Amino acid sequence: MIVLTKIDLVKFADLEKLSKSLIEGLAKEHNAYLIQMSNQSGDGIADVKQKACDILMDYRLTQKGKDPKKAEALMSRLHITMPKKRDNIERAPLIPDTVKRGLKKTGPTVKDLQEEFGGAGNFYIPVEEHYQLEDEAWKFDRWPEFYLGKNVMDFYDPDIEERLNALEAEEEKLLNMEANENDLMEDEENSDGIREDDLKRALKEVRSKKAIFKLNHKMKKNLRARSKNKKLSDMEEHLEKKGI
Repeated sequence: MIVLTKIDLVKFADLEKLSKSLIEGLAKEHNAYLIQMSNQSGDGIADVKQKACDILMDYRLTQKGKDPKKAEALMSRLHITMPKKRDNIERAPLIPDTVKRGLKKTGPTVKDLQEEFGGAGNFYIPVEEHYQLEDEAWKFDRWPEFYLGKNVMDFYDPDIEERLNALEAEEEKLLNMEANENDLMEDEENSDGIREDDLKRALKEVRSKKAIFKLNHKMKKNLRARSKNKKLSDMEEHLEKKGI
């Protein structure tokens, strides 16, 4: 197969007689096909691909046909049927109207955009074209990647709305519990005879003691080495208790 490119500059029919005869003689000598194409306009590219595939397919089938085993395997897969006419009703081919009219695209095509924005190799189809958003006007909106020297994606949480709703529900629950406690403590003295001020004071003491216990436990936990030295007074007291 001989491919003649650059037909957008000079077509094969417009060549000199000598050049045409040389090319046709070369194709006849090698039993090759002459196909014209242009990378600039795109004419003939599909014909070149199709012809190359057909030649390759014919070559492979010929090679397989030379092998008796492969030829037998191919023939065993083929089944030729001759359908019989069922009746005399004429059934014309049905072509939908949408196929007859064709698909009409409004606006420039991708080929037109490619030529407008630098040609092949420089133009790329923007990925925003495939975005499916609620509003089509949002497709090409710019969003910040960095803000105040920090990467925005580091602070992006896809579950932020769900977590916010959970926090708000928890806050509302705590507020309701606090309101219920205040309602129970509205009376100056409850049924057990405990005054509200005494109850608040006792609650404060319990919470403070609890905090102290937590701090002591944390300090003991973080203490790696414990001193084994004891004071002399502690030793004397210990011996006196034992009667020594």
